[in-house]
Amino acid sequence: MPRHPERQLERLSQPAAARLLAGSRTAVVATGSVEQHGGHLPLGTDAYAALSIAERVAERLDTVVASLGPVGIAPYHLPWPGSLTLAPATLAAIVIDICAGLRSAGAERIVVVNWHEGNSPTLRLAASAAQQQHGVQIVIAEAHVITSSQYPGEMEFTHAGAMETAAVLAYDADLVRLDEATEPSDYPAGEAAHSLYRRPDVYPVLSDFRDIAPTGWYGQPARAERARAEEIAEAVADHVVRRAREIWAAFPATAPGNSATGDGTVTAAEAGAAR
Repeated sequence: MPRHPERQLERLSQPAAARLLAGSRTAVVATGSVEQHGGHLPLGTDAYAALSIAERVAERLDTVVASLGPVGIAPYHLPWPGSLTLAPATLAAIVIDICAGLRSAGAERIVVVNWHEGNSPTLRLAASAAQQQHGVQIVIAEAHVITSSQYPGEMEFTHAGAMETAAVLAYDADLVRLDEATEPSDYPAGEAAHSLYRRPDVYPVLSDFRDIAPTGWYGQPARAERARAEEIAEAVADHVVRRAREIWAAFPATAPGNSATGDGTVTAAEAGAAR
């Protein structure tokens, strides 16, 4: 099954979007980034990757996908002209406002499909605020983490390597230009440095991606194949939907329709349980 651009909210008529949101009581939100990925991938790689998965998730849930816009939080890529970033407060405000609009249209559950590590801390805080302010139940799917963990080795957790190349292939193969690749940074050195920033217990905070890859990227993009990329995107979407449904089944009491307070918010305890 291919992508589903017809699920994008902005491409739908208002009556069609209203029917889908009210009927499913669910919405999907896509978040990515505009940042350098060498010469072979577009600046919008993370945004395209998130949207590709989010469209497939929306199709499975019979609802719409709303993009927050392509730009995320990526100040450590700014040494490369063309990379953009939002302030965390800006992204948080966008998330909260979009959730308010989706909630007013009938969506009580929101699935955030993210493909950018720099967004993750802000998304958690914004989701908590949106749940308390607007009475929605939010789950966050880290699509890049899912892809790598489901296909370890094959989908390397590098920057602009096989995994992200496959993600763009599954969105629009014409955007991948391997013949224009710039010089990669050393793979073992990049992987070792990146692993320090990804530690779950004690870790540094990234300020400049040149600390990981002096040339901006590392990995093995030539390993990605179009047909395989499509298979993986489908499997990741299946995983997101399966996990979201598990969460909804586990915490039905925190669903907005069951536990909303009189003013349309959920209590702090309820929001904590939903997370």
